[in-house]
Amino acid sequence: MEFKKQQTATDAPTGAGRAQARRAWGKTAATSLLPVAVLLTGWMGAASCERGTLVDNKAPETHLALDTIALQGENRLNSVVRMSWYGTDQDGYITRYEVSLDGENWKSTVRQDSSFTLSIPAGQDTADVVLRVRAVDDDGATDPTPARLRLPLKNAQPVAEIDPEGQTTGTTLGVATYKWRGSDPDGDETVVLAEARFNNGTWFTIPVNQPILTFVLDAGTSANATARVVYGNNNTLETNVFDGLEVDEPNTLYIRVKDVANRWSAVDTALPVVFSRPTGDLLVVSGSPSTTANTYLSALAGTALDIDFWDLNVAANLPAYWNPTFRWIAQQYDKLFVFSGPTPVLDPSTGQTGTLLGLMGPALQRYTQNGGKLLVTTSFNSTLDLTPYIGTYPIDGMVTSVGQVRLVQDSALVPLAPGYPSLKPESILIGLTPLVPAADAQPFYRAQLTKLNGWSGTNVVGVRRFAPGQPTKVQQVFFSVELFKLNGVPGALPGLLQSILVDDFNW
Repeated sequence: MEFKKQQTATDAPTGAGRAQARRAWGKTAATSLLPVAVLLTGWMGAASCERGTLVDNKAPETHLALDTIALQGENRLNSVVRMSWYGTDQDGYITRYEVSLDGENWKSTVRQDSSFTLSIPAGQDTADVVLRVRAVDDDGATDPTPARLRLPLKNAQPVAEIDPEGQTTGTTLGVATYKWRGSDPDGDETVVLAEARFNNGTWFTIPVNQPILTFVLDAGTSANATARVVYGNNNTLETNVFDGLEVDEPNTLYIRVKDVANRWSAVDTALPVVFSRPTGDLLVVSGSPSTTANTYLSALAGTALDIDFWDLNVAANLPAYWNPTFRWIAQQYDKLFVFSGPTPVLDPSTGQTGTLLGLMGPALQRYTQNGGKLLVTTSFNSTLDLTPYIGTYPIDGMVTSVGQVRLVQDSALVPLAPGYPSLKPESILIGLTPLVPAADAQPFYRAQLTKLNGWSGTNVVGVRRFAPGQPTKVQQVFFSVELFKLNGVPGALPGLLQSILVDDFNW
């Protein structure tokens, strides 16, 4: 006969044997509440019976919150499903659960709910997936009849999206950048193909994991144009040739994606962009008011240079991205002339502010590393952070001191190499900030400064850097004073621009 024995402190089992011992003796809490007389009677009556036997552990049971999902046609679930479950055990407690979507591979969890991203076999629009859950009790026993639920799935349509805030708009010098993404309610990993085209051109495959596309017009003179694409910040053009573009006319980019079930997204449409072709080998980039820009353009008129002009003083003309958009625009030119003051501007792609020269610094560094030639004229103030400048431009810092300096009318910027003109102001200049040349640069111009109130320091305001390994080929020239203010000697400013942009950069 079966009987239950109340354990004493001297024979209480320890360790792993406790669970088995609890079951062996019935582990019923009611026993401890019986009157002593009843316990004694039971003990005496048991003396003439067979010694007690172990009671086998009973497997747990598992239950899902739902036992059926009766959906058909368009009402089927998409592939992201949230389910919950629970378990019961008559003679112990539940320690964990095991979950399977195929009946063979099981994943252990202590959770009682989860979200599942379920995959539909490639090429199929619908599928049935069976979710199985089984409980495991404190004795390691597993539910031999797992709870099951059939999940009727229908493939969701993927989505292609072009970011209107992250693309080139208006008119651009042969380069346009677009930010886009492909997604799918069934999980973004189910997007397996993406295609893009311009206007009515050919659809070309693009990588689904490349969210930044930059298109660069191929060289030519025809109104019908082709372009090649750059992915991210890569330094090379891809081989795909996108056709269907028209120069000096609005061009529209279209993107679509396809998922594993061969279902296409709706086509998304970018804002129109007008591509214009570069016309010369010098790009003039202005971050200054139109009166300043006109002074420089007038000084360049006598140089016989073919010039393209880009007015970045107008916020609408700022590039979608400094890198890669600005870099690839610059890369179309052999020479760049950039002028700007220290006034901060807003970077449309990041929402951060900085000077134009600071924002375009990484792109210009890549430009000069690829052999581009660069002339910069700007001005500093004592609070300007030059961190974005150092390394890109041929300077290591600026000179700061108590007091102040001036450049009066009878003083000049004096060249340190023969063949260059001296430059004088039309009126007294204040607030000049000399600079510290980089280790691989050399002083080019010094200012005959008037020092006031204890000011001390070097008077270098112009430096130049030569191409690596080519000590006779000037590649960068940098002035920390805005040259348009030094127009006191007729012909001096045009002569300096001619010497640098034509003579020095002609290699």
